[in-house]
Amino acid sequence: MSALPRYGPCLLLQEEGIPCVVWFEDAIGHYGVPTVVFDLYLLVSDIDATAEVLLNRGWTYAKEQSPDYHFLRSHPDFRRCRLNPPGHDDTPMQSPWPPLPPSKDPPGPTTTTLLPASDWKFPSEKLLLSLTQGFIPSLPDLTDGLIESLLDASGYRGLEDHLSVHLAYLYGNVPALKERSFASELKHENRQFHHDVISGFETGTRRFLTHERQVREELRNGKRQLQECSVARVPENEPFFFGYLPPALQKLLADSCDKTNY
Repeated sequence: MSALPRYGPCLLLQEEGIPCVVWFEDAIGHYGVPTVVFDLYLLVSDIDATAEVLLNRGWTYAKEQSPDYHFLRSHPDFRRCRLNPPGHDDTPMQSPWPPLPPSKDPPGPTTTTLLPASDWKFPSEKLLLSLTQGFIPSLPDLTDGLIESLLDASGYRGLEDHLSVHLAYLYGNVPALKERSFASELKHENRQFHHDVISGFETGTRRFLTHERQVREELRNGKRQLQECSVARVPENEPFFFGYLPPALQKLLADSCDKTNY
């Protein structure tokens, strides 16, 4: 078991008939996002029952991470269970200085964090399919889950920021997400989010999230129709779009350029 690969827990759980899919960095990395990986996050239907299976195979409970370091630690409403593989040393390692270049070797065994699939908007029927179709979520299911989790995370600033970064990485690196036609593969209530992102909205801002939450509610209630962009590209709406500079900053830059030219 000491040579267990990173995805060993997925294979073990599949052998036990327990469906699971990878989430966060491992999921977006599968679709071409050049991200590092941390804990192996797994979505499961029942984290307690799943943890029991791993504990019986030699896993042990992992220490909790600092709230300042781990984005989920500061959000107690989100249940999770962290487990270390057999033989794992929980002692923090000293990072070398200067840092070593990134390794091209595949990541080895690591701490596994179990998350309830329902908390992260992953449908139970899709989770069950992982037993036959593998533990990588489809791109539409991943995108739907991240969008819905982000829009439901109002009041959780750290979580909003984390999910916004994941979505920005996906939209910035996955060619399929740059196509308007991809919207047809998403839930109806998430399609305007997709159209707005590829229309040039600056994602992750408070303005953007407040607007998209209202748009989603209107779509759910039948009070809005899908559009290529949910706002007209007029001066008063420029703050929604990437590259917008507030007037004060525009003046500051203009003054700086004038001084440089002088």
